Amino acid sequence: MRVLVIDPGRTHTETERKAEGPLSVFISRAYGPEHAGAYDLLVLPVGLLLDQAVCPEPEVPRIAYGPAGLMADAFAEGCADYLRDPWDLEELEARALRFRTWKFSLGGNPYSYSAGRLTGTAGSKRLSEGERKALELLLPRLGRVVPRGAFLRAGGSCDRPGSRSLDMSICRLRSSLVHASGDPRAGSFLGAARNYGYRLDGKPCA
Repeated sequence: MRVLVIDPGRTHTETERKAEGPLSVFISRAYGPEHAGAYDLLVLPVGLLLDQAVCPEPEVPRIAYGPAGLMADAFAEGCADYLRDPWDLEELEARALRFRTWKFSLGGNPYSYSAGRLTGTAGSKRLSEGERKALELLLPRLGRVVPRGAFLRAGGSCDRPGSRSLDMSICRLRSSLVHASGDPRAGSFLGAARNYGYRLDGKPCA
C-alpha cells in the first residue's frame, strides 16, 4: 500500500519510508499531476482539504491533519480519518493500515476487506465497530491465536467480570463472514482457543 503525505513545511525530514510490512510512505511538499493514480491513500493538511486545493481521484481515501478544532469540518468535507497535531509517522502507519485492502480465503471462499467493509462472492457488508477491530487484529495473524487481551486493548476496554461484548462481536463477525460468502460453513473458520483468544483459519491471497 502506497501512502502519500503532503507536508508543505517539511516538518518530517524523511522523504520516504518503506516499512517492513505492507506500507510504503512517501512525503512531498505539494500534490502534483505526477502523483495522480500512484497512491492508495493521501494524507494532507486540513487547510488544503477545506480549501479543496488538492483534488485526487474520488476513490482515493484521504486523512487530514491539523488542530483538533477543525476535525469536525474535515469529516464534513469527506476525509476518512483525522490526525491531531502533533503526530508522527508511527501513528500514521497505524492509522493507514485501516485502509489497506486485505484479500484472503476461508475454505476456498475468497474475501476482501478494507476500511470496515467486508466483501465476498455473495455480497458486501459494512462491519460494526467491534467486528472491524476484531477482524483487523485477526487478518495479519491468519492461522494464529490472538489473545483476548489484544482485542480488549484495541477496543479500549478491560476484561470486566461478566462482560460478553467481545464474544458478541466475534459472533456477529462469524455471521458477517457467512453473509459475505453465502457459505454457512464460513463462521466455523473463526474459532476460539478456550480461555485464551480467537483464531481465523484462512489463507492470504495475492
